Amino acid sequence: MSARDTGASTRSSRPRRMGRPPMADREAIIAAALGIGFARLTMPAVAERLGISHSTLYRYFPSRDALAAAADRAVDAIEWPEPDDDWRAFLTATAWAHWRLFAAHPGLAQEVTALRLTGPGLVGRENRTGVALLGYGFSAEDSVLIMDMLAELVTQAFLAVLPQGSDDGEPGGDPGSSGGSGPGGESGPGGESGPDDGSDGGAGAAIEAARRRRRELIGPWMHTFDPRLRGVLADAVAGSPAAWFERKLGLFLDGAAGRRR
Repeated sequence: MSARDTGASTRSSRPRRMGRPPMADREAIIAAALGIGFARLTMPAVAERLGISHSTLYRYFPSRDALAAAADRAVDAIEWPEPDDDWRAFLTATAWAHWRLFAAHPGLAQEVTALRLTGPGLVGRENRTGVALLGYGFSAEDSVLIMDMLAELVTQAFLAVLPQGSDDGEPGGDPGSSGGSGPGGESGPGGESGPDDGSDGGAGAAIEAARRRRRELIGPWMHTFDPRLRGVLADAVAGSPAAWFERKLGLFLDGAAGRRR
C-alpha cells in the first residue's frame, strides 16, 4: 500500500464530529439570552450556551447591556391590547400586559428600573400607549404622565422579587414559560385578561416570590402600624399580589379620569 493510500485510509477512519455546528447570528444570540434569562444574563453564559467564542459574540453585541436591550423582543411576544372606545379598559389591559411581561421574564423589572435596558420594543410600546391616550382626549403632558406612571405601577410589583440565580435562591423559572394569558389564565377586572395568584411555571414562581418577599419585609413591622390600618395591610401582605395590584390600578385610573378633557 502506498503512502498516499495509507494517508487516505487514516483520514477516512477518523471519527466525524457529531452534533450541530455552533450557531452565531444575531437572532440566535438574542434567543439564547432570553433562554438564560435577564437575572442570569452574562456574555460568557451566552457564549457557552451557543458554543461560540467571546470574540464572535462581541462582534454582534459590544456589551452585556447592549444584548439585554436587544432582547426586549420579549415585548413583542406579549399580547398587547389595541385601543377601542373605552380608555379605561384599554389602560387596564395594557397594565395586565405589562404584568405578564415581567412575570414571564424574572429580572426584567430590575433591568428597566436600573435604566440598563432601553430597546425598540419597550419604547415603541410606550409611544403607542401615549398616542392612544391623546386620542382619548388627554393632553400631551397627561398622556406622558399616565403612561409613565402606569408602567411604574406594574414594575414596582416585581422589584421585590429575587429572581432565579440570586444569592438567596428565590425561584425564578423559565423566562419563556408564560404564554399570552396571565399566570393562572384567568380574567382580570372587566373581563380583561389578567393574572391571578399565578401557578403557571416560572410566572407563578415569580408571583409567589413577590408574595413571600412582602411578608418578609412588612410582617415583622406589622405591630407598629395604627390598628385601623393593620388589618387592611395584613390582608394586602398575605393575599394575592395581583389582587392588591388590581385595587391600586383602579385607584390610579380613578384619578386619571379627572384629567380627561
